[in-house]
Amino acid sequence: MANHGLVLDGVGLKKQIQIFLGLLLCAGLSYAKKEAAEGPFQFGKVLSPLSTIPMESVEISAYMPEKKLLFVAGGEEILEILDMSDPAHPVKKGTLSLPGDASSVTVHGNLVAVSLLNDPEWKMGHVQVMRYEDDLKVLGLFDVCFQPDMITFTPNGKNLLVACEGSPDSDFKTDPPGGIAVLSQKNGTWETPQIDVVGFENVDSTALMNSGVRKTGTQSFAQSLEPEYITVSKDSKWAWVSLQENNAIAQLDVSLKKLTDVFPLGYVDHSRPGFGLDATKNKKIEIKNHPLRGLRQPDGIAAFDDHGKTFVLTANEGAPVNDYSAWTDVTTFKELCQKKYLDESVCTNESLNEIGEFTVSNLEYSELGSKKFPNGKTPYAYSFGSRSVSLFDVFSKKLIWDSGDGLEQIIAKTAPNYFNWNAKKNKVKIDSRSDDKGCEPENVTVGAANGKRYAFVGLERMSGIVVLDLTDVEKPKIVDYYMDPKDRGPEGLLFIPAEKSPIPNTALLIVSYEYSKTLTVYKVN
Repeated sequence: MANHGLVLDGVGLKKQIQIFLGLLLCAGLSYAKKEAAEGPFQFGKVLSPLSTIPMESVEISAYMPEKKLLFVAGGEEILEILDMSDPAHPVKKGTLSLPGDASSVTVHGNLVAVSLLNDPEWKMGHVQVMRYEDDLKVLGLFDVCFQPDMITFTPNGKNLLVACEGSPDSDFKTDPPGGIAVLSQKNGTWETPQIDVVGFENVDSTALMNSGVRKTGTQSFAQSLEPEYITVSKDSKWAWVSLQENNAIAQLDVSLKKLTDVFPLGYVDHSRPGFGLDATKNKKIEIKNHPLRGLRQPDGIAAFDDHGKTFVLTANEGAPVNDYSAWTDVTTFKELCQKKYLDESVCTNESLNEIGEFTVSNLEYSELGSKKFPNGKTPYAYSFGSRSVSLFDVFSKKLIWDSGDGLEQIIAKTAPNYFNWNAKKNKVKIDSRSDDKGCEPENVTVGAANGKRYAFVGLERMSGIVVLDLTDVEKPKIVDYYMDPKDRGPEGLLFIPAEKSPIPNTALLIVSYEYSKTLTVYKVN
């Protein structure tokens, strides 16, 4: 038979094979890279993206329906303004310079207010109130509190509430008090508001610590309480404030400007079926049970009413105190075992191989262990965040529901190549955040659309939005997950109900993606 191909000697054949294998390898790498970068990924059909627009700085947004304007802020000395008349094609209308880095923005009627950080952040911060007519007019700039974080108008527009985080400086020598600032109209105007800061000086620190509220740092218990996020009841009477590092929520009577409660949020038991997690950084998806208890430590929280009861949903991100040179509450499972703080029954070779380097707290084990266990050692370690969303009946403080490992399970099913990746670094490495806080549920908002009540949960490091159906509060369920790798680090979630939407009869969700500096508008189907 005639040979119409090339005839090669041994060396030539070897070289040809090497070239061929190299081409195959390159093609494989190219395909793998393409596969890892593909998307978007979606589990259900609730969200449909309408548009994405690049921003200079984007963390929090607020919408003015009468003018169809969106105001966007995010850690810079600017406020960006978008024309949302056509949400499929948002148009940048202008940028306003601000006298400080904006941490949050809120709107009521034609009023716009921003919270502004000082430099350094632990110094006294400010609030700037503006009115929009044909343009923004500044009504006043006010000293308010230390390190103002979230700001929001109450639904009736009579008060502005500010979460004053009051974080310490790097060596804990200066630790300003946290609190909740209440700004109220005075003589019917916002040009000279009454300003009150509700602090924690009078709380029963012993009782609260015994109940499970965490104290961090080297200063007093009151100084360790750091407000993060605010949600307000529909009738404007009550506000709830997340104390993230403290794993607690504070309750404020808005009209009396008085704290009425501070209550702990407990933990998720990751040793129970349905409440596992992937705690091992090994490039595999392995959602398993481990001797860990996840402190909820929510960042964003959202209140809503159902049949005469008020519920609060918490996005359980987690918050170690590990960015200070003088004090930290961070250790590892392995270190707790080496120090013999944990019971020997859980410090097995298998556990050490799987979760030895897993980040855990060094605060909880000794206090609770000595009280509950005869040998003073606990059979579990406490981790930061629970990788879940929790639902509380807020006045009874009863836990109604927790998503358990549902978020990780839906991620593994929908976008396995991106499972627990680090979207902040924008490097597609599966499992890279599993030994820390995983997907990090960062924020949550609640809204009604098409006869159903939905909750939208932003996953910070994993990215993407999880949608829960909360129509039946006794049986919440995950109905959608949408993730586009081009949009990274969801920080602010803004729900626009159909009656206020620029698109008739269509609710919208606007998501501020901090890492990618993009703002995406979704239609809620």
